[in-house]
Amino acid sequence: MSIAYLVDKTRKIVIILTKEDYVANMVRLKNRWLLFEVIFEDTFHVSSSSSSSPPSQKLEALSTRDVYSAIKNSVQINFGDYGVGCIAASISVKYFSPFTNIGVLRISRDHYHIVWGAMTFITQIKTRKCLIRVLHLGGTIKQCQLSAINYDRDQILLLRRQAELRGDTEIVDINELFEQSKNQIMAIE
Repeated sequence: MSIAYLVDKTRKIVIILTKEDYVANMVRLKNRWLLFEVIFEDTFHVSSSSSSSPPSQKLEALSTRDVYSAIKNSVQINFGDYGVGCIAASISVKYFSPFTNIGVLRISRDHYHIVWGAMTFITQIKTRKCLIRVLHLGGTIKQCQLSAINYDRDQILLLRRQAELRGDTEIVDINELFEQSKNQIMAIE
């Protein structure tokens, strides 16, 4: 490593590093990966009267941006400017599937507890009442992907069993659905 010292007019010592030396001495940013599930009220609460929500009403699918906005708003409400300042540079929703309602989020290792706490206080995303459950916390994307794939497989098999019990004649190809889900999850970087 080559270091050059200079003394400027105010008699302060200035250290000059080459670009290679500066890059070699940079600190690695460590992240945590959260695998989470969004559970909507209409999936765990069955109303006795069908007049309140007609079955023909199509529910709006959520996007990655919707989930990101809800989490950031929850951090602002529950942790204030301090919380938003801590997470602003490092939070990123990398994946969200509107089919299985699971997502993957990246956050700095030092501040994951702020995001996790804020996620537990979310009661609504857009106009749909919901709650968010963290399924896995990992230090690497690989472990989070493996957990997401296992969870997706279990959910898809559960959906198939429910369809068979209802007597649905039109059961989608489970292997194809699982492969699509697996490919999307493995594409997360």
